[in-house]
Amino acid sequence: MAKRIRVIQLVQHMALGGGTVQAMVLAERLDSQRFEVTLAAGAGAGAEGSLREEMQERGIRVLEVPHLVRTLHPVEDLRALGALRELINAEKPHIVDTHGSKTKLLLPLAARLAPVPIRVAHIGGWEWQAASGRLGEAIVTEASRLGRGSWDAIIPCSHATGRQGIERGIGRADQYHAIWPPVDLAQLRPAERDHLRPAARAELGLGADDFVMISVLRIARQKAPLDLARMAGLVMQQRPDARLVVVGGGPMEAEFQAEIDRAGLTDRVLLLGPRRDLPRLLAASDVFTLLSAWEPFGIVFAEAAAMGLPTVGTLVDGIPEAVADGQSGVLVAPGDVEAAAREVLRIAADPGLAERMGRAGIAHAQQFSTERFVAETAAVYEKLLAAKGIG
Repeated sequence: MAKRIRVIQLVQHMALGGGTVQAMVLAERLDSQRFEVTLAAGAGAGAEGSLREEMQERGIRVLEVPHLVRTLHPVEDLRALGALRELINAEKPHIVDTHGSKTKLLLPLAARLAPVPIRVAHIGGWEWQAASGRLGEAIVTEASRLGRGSWDAIIPCSHATGRQGIERGIGRADQYHAIWPPVDLAQLRPAERDHLRPAARAELGLGADDFVMISVLRIARQKAPLDLARMAGLVMQQRPDARLVVVGGGPMEAEFQAEIDRAGLTDRVLLLGPRRDLPRLLAASDVFTLLSAWEPFGIVFAEAAAMGLPTVGTLVDGIPEAVADGQSGVLVAPGDVEAAAREVLRIAADPGLAERMGRAGIAHAQQFSTERFVAETAAVYEKLLAAKGIG
């Protein structure tokens, strides 16, 4: 009988976000007879809200990594490195799977002090995408290249993200195994949309006949929240019944609110903060929109599609994998708020088009199931274990 494999899912914080959610899914859903999984994370959360309580409710074994913080901090990072070494020595994992830039940076260093047989990096985006200026981009690209030999497998969240890494010399092509993030299709049931809609709208103070746009995002530079505000303003000029629901928080929240106030849209935009009742909020809405400047995949597009909403987004990075352009939604050039507004207005004016896009979205989203994500990740683990003669 194959022995039980010890796995650590390593994330840099407990904030609501793609990497933390994926680590939770793997910690909860990997075959417990084959894998003994622990989730290790920094204690930080932030404006997005913390998932610590939900981790505990799901019965996930969680270990806090002292000093592991989200941003670069030389003193704390050095202390976190020591904490990771102690964690590895104590847990003796066969596999450590990282989620996030900070853990991807620290694990190879920690593994030199406390060896890990198999090191895996889930890539939810590349550091150079957030870098300031060409010099910053060059520095972080070179840093990623230097660490390329540290990984037994690199799992990008989209084929586009994988191609970007290979083109920049981040490892070899045979290290890459693109796996789309998971969508919890069991919680996103489009058949219940009409049932959920009246109560959800009443709770939010929305009228039955309002045209409701929804966006789910970290309110930060990557997601271009000011473009979202400007696009909503253009739509609202043409549609007095239009409303915008914004789910999430982040470092640009005050700036976003100021833009909404400046445009005189305060009473027509609902800024809800982080929420965990996304199916109800999507049910209350008519179209999903997010105008990211860069987006490695865009899981919220797939979640909205799974609930039957047409989507409007930007033609960048992995979004064309999450959105079937022209079928489940429409993609425009990043920064083109006028084009985005036109597409939202076109959907608003044509219920038949919205319904066709919704049906296409439901079909498109089925390929992003949680079961597929877990099975494909487990298959990568098994391939690496066999190559190392473990288990």
